[in-house]
Amino acid sequence: AKSGVIASISNPEKKIYGILYDLKGNTASSLQFVLTDSTKHFFRAALYIDNVPNKDSIAPVIEYLRKDVVQIMETFEWKR
Repeated sequence: AKSGVIASISNPEKKIYGILYDLKGNTASSLQFVLTDSTKHFFRAALYIDNVPNKDSIAPVIEYLRKDVVQIMETFEWKR
Protein backbone atom coordinates (compact mmCIF):
# COMPACT_ATOMS: atom_id res chain seq x y z
CA ALA A 1 0.00 0.00 0.00
CA LYS A 2 1.16 3.51 -0.75
CA SER A 3 1.43 6.41 1.65
CA GLY A 4 -1.08 9.15 1.18
CA VAL A 5 -3.97 11.25 2.35
CA ILE A 6 -6.51 9.25 4.33
CA ALA A 7 -8.74 12.05 5.59
CA SER A 8 -9.34 15.70 4.90
CA ILE A 9 -11.39 18.35 6.64
CA SER A 10 -12.95 21.51 5.31
CA ASN A 11 -15.00 23.64 7.69
CA PRO A 12 -15.35 27.17 6.24
CA GLU A 13 -17.56 28.28 9.17
CA LYS A 14 -14.74 27.62 11.67
CA LYS A 15 -12.02 28.37 9.10
CA ILE A 16 -10.40 24.98 9.51
CA TYR A 17 -8.92 23.04 6.62
CA GLY A 18 -6.67 20.03 7.02
CA ILE A 19 -5.22 16.78 5.80
CA LEU A 20 -4.33 13.55 7.63
CA TYR A 21 -1.45 11.62 6.10
CA ASP A 22 -0.85 7.90 6.54
CA LEU A 23 2.81 6.98 6.00
CA LYS A 24 3.22 3.30 5.16
CA GLY A 25 6.09 1.04 6.08
CA ASN A 26 8.34 1.01 9.12
CA THR A 27 8.19 4.69 10.04
CA ALA A 28 8.64 6.32 13.44
CA SER A 29 5.57 8.47 12.75
CA SER A 30 2.95 6.89 10.54
CA LEU A 31 0.17 9.41 11.30
CA GLN A 32 0.70 13.10 10.64
CA PHE A 33 -1.73 15.94 10.06
CA VAL A 34 -1.84 19.63 9.30
CA LEU A 35 -4.58 22.18 9.95
CA THR A 36 -4.78 25.76 8.72
CA ASP A 37 -7.19 28.66 8.49
CA SER A 38 -5.69 29.32 5.02
CA THR A 39 -4.50 32.83 5.91
CA LYS A 40 -2.37 33.09 9.07
CA HIS A 41 -2.62 30.02 11.32
CA PHE A 42 -0.97 26.63 10.80
CA PHE A 43 -0.92 23.59 13.08
CA ARG A 44 1.09 20.42 12.45
CA ALA A 45 1.05 17.24 14.53
CA ALA A 46 2.58 13.81 14.30
CA LEU A 47 2.04 10.63 16.29
CA TYR A 48 5.31 8.99 17.29
CA ILE A 49 5.58 5.50 18.76
CA ASP A 50 8.47 5.24 21.22
CA ASN A 51 9.61 1.85 19.98
CA VAL A 52 11.46 0.29 17.08
CA PRO A 53 9.08 0.70 14.11
CA ASN A 54 7.53 -2.59 13.05
CA LYS A 55 4.39 -1.97 11.02
CA ASP A 56 2.99 -5.44 11.64
CA SER A 57 3.09 -5.24 15.44
CA ILE A 58 1.92 -1.62 15.82
CA ALA A 59 -0.76 -1.70 13.09
CA PRO A 60 -3.64 -2.39 15.55
CA VAL A 61 -2.54 0.51 17.77
CA ILE A 62 -2.24 2.91 14.83
CA GLU A 63 -5.65 1.84 13.53
CA TYR A 64 -7.19 2.48 16.95
CA LEU A 65 -5.50 5.88 17.36
CA ARG A 66 -6.38 7.00 13.81
CA LYS A 67 -10.03 7.41 14.89
CA ASP A 68 -8.96 9.67 17.77
CA VAL A 69 -6.76 11.77 15.49
CA VAL A 70 -9.67 12.27 13.07
CA GLN A 71 -11.85 13.35 16.01
CA ILE A 72 -9.18 15.85 17.10
CA MET A 73 -9.14 17.29 13.59
CA GLU A 74 -12.94 17.49 13.42
CA THR A 75 -13.30 19.23 16.79
CA PHE A 76 -10.29 21.56 16.54
CA GLU A 77 -10.95 25.29 16.96
CA TRP A 78 -8.69 28.30 16.71
CA LYS A 79 -8.35 30.31 19.91
CA ARG A 80 -9.78 33.80 19.43
